[in-house]
Amino acid sequence: MTSSDVSIVLATHNGVRWLPDLLTSLGRQTLAPARLSILDDASTDGTWELVRDAAMPAGQTVVGRQESNVGAVRTFERLLSMVDTEYFALCDQDDVWLPDKLEKSLSLLESSGADLVYTDLRVVREDLSELAPSMWRLSNIVSVAGRALIPLILKNSITGCTVVGRTSMLKKALPFPPGIPMHDWWLGLVAACGNGVAPLPEVTVLYRQHGGSEVGAARFGYRGLRSRLDRGGTMLGTYLRDRLDARLALIDGLQERGLMSRQSFLTWFYRRTPLVRFLLNLVYLFYTATHARVLGFRNLVVDWFLTCLPLGSSRKGVTA
Repeated sequence: MTSSDVSIVLATHNGVRWLPDLLTSLGRQTLAPARLSILDDASTDGTWELVRDAAMPAGQTVVGRQESNVGAVRTFERLLSMVDTEYFALCDQDDVWLPDKLEKSLSLLESSGADLVYTDLRVVREDLSELAPSMWRLSNIVSVAGRALIPLILKNSITGCTVVGRTSMLKKALPFPPGIPMHDWWLGLVAACGNGVAPLPEVTVLYRQHGGSEVGAARFGYRGLRSRLDRGGTMLGTYLRDRLDARLALIDGLQERGLMSRQSFLTWFYRRTPLVRFLLNLVYLFYTATHARVLGFRNLVVDWFLTCLPLGSSRKGVTA
């Protein structure tokens, strides 16, 4: 194949320093996209002027601009709402795609019958020199497959810049529910409620780390958690509260669309006070342990500790 019915959707914001590398890599894909759709989120550094004149060697390039900054989640929501090809691919402004990224992802999407494919990444510095050969190994990310909804709620395995999906799934995914932490996590959960997700255990993207990264690669364990807290200037209690709020927003969105039962144990448990969660920690451990085969023991222990630590009452919580 030399072309495909896929739209690459790219959200930009003050990324003029990184975009030339990305755009060059998109133009070198072994499977050319039908369209590159770029939406600039009110950049102030020359990004708009750069993308306004961008053009793919093959296919159509569509460029738009938002006058006010609304953030990555809402920008991708708008981009996805305009996709009219059979497939879509998410793209971040500061990464670099390997030449066969699109071809391999679409091949797996078609052969697996899944709604969404995601892949491993190579973690690199600003100059693209290697930090870690595999983000999955660095962050202990498990390659969840199929309709594994609960494991994906407990630990998001899907990095948005690697995602290729079927546009048909967007009927259930759009508009995005309020309060979701990131669009990739939500799309993965919706796919898991449909035809499932399929992991490609190969590196297809150079995942650049720099001071402006909205979401970066973190080492698994205490050191990774400490770096996240230090980087965001966040207290542990605030982090734990935001973590619960993010999960509740995702679950609420699934329940409102009839994709998940309203009788979910997770919904009930996450809304309890920190003290009640601590007292019932073994119940939560036994519940999540049923997914140990998918997530692995280490991930479950970390989740159990962070969820049942008597700190961080959810904003959506109720008094027990």
